[in-house]
Amino acid sequence: MKKTFFEHLKELNLRIVISFSLIIIFSIFIYLRYPVFIEVLNEPLINAGYDKSNIFSLTIYEGFQVKITNVFLISLLLLLPLTILNLSFFFKPALIDLSWLSFLLYNLFFTIFYYLGIYAALNLSSYGIEFLLSFNENEVILRSQNYYQFIIRLTFLFAITFQLPLITLFLLNKKLLNIDLLTTNRPELFIFILILSAIVTPTGDPVTLFAFTIPLYLLIEIVIFIHKKTSK
Repeated sequence: MKKTFFEHLKELNLRIVISFSLIIIFSIFIYLRYPVFIEVLNEPLINAGYDKSNIFSLTIYEGFQVKITNVFLISLLLLLPLTILNLSFFFKPALIDLSWLSFLLYNLFFTIFYYLGIYAALNLSSYGIEFLLSFNENEVILRSQNYYQFIIRLTFLFAITFQLPLITLFLLNKKLLNIDLLTTNRPELFIFILILSAIVTPTGDPVTLFAFTIPLYLLIEIVIFIHKKTSK
C-alpha cells in the first residue's frame, strides 16, 4: 500500500528519534565507562612517546566540557553505521532496482570498512604524532580540547575514507564506472589514492601516508577481483 507524504514524514521522524535516542543511551554508557574510552584515545599519544600527564586544561570548567563533548562524539562515531542502517530502511523502497540481499550486503561492507578505518586511525596516528612532535626542540604541553578534537576528527576521516572501495563497487555494479578503466590504469589509481591519503592524513609523514595508502589500495583491488568474479 502506497503511503502518503505525511506518513513518510512520520516514519522518517520516528527513525530520527530512534537514532538520536540510541546515541543518547550509548552516551550514558560511555560516560559511565569514560576512563576506558579515553585510554583508547590517549594510546596513540602514549605510543608516540608523549607523557599524557602533560595534557592540560585552561579553565576550571574545561575538563567537564571536554568530557561531555568527547562522550557525545565517541557515541556518534561508534554508532554511525547503525544510524545509517536505521535511516537506510526508510529510503530502501525508493531503490526498486536494489535487491534486499544487495542492500544488506552494502550495509554490512559499509560497517566492516568503517570500523577498519577506525582501527587503522588508532593504530597509525601514533606515527604521525611522533613525526610532528619531533619538530619541537622543547617539551610540548598539549591542551586536552585540541588533542581530542584532533584524534576524533582524524579517526572519522579514516573511517569515511575507507568507504572508497565500497563506493567503487557500487559504481561498478551500476555500470557508472568501467572495470577496464581501473585495471588498465592501476598506477594512476594508486597515485589518486596516495593524494587522497595525503589530504586525509594531516600529519604529513611518509610512514603514516603509505601505511594508510597501501591497505586502502589493496581493498580496492579486492573489490575489483570480487566484481570480476560476480559479473561472470
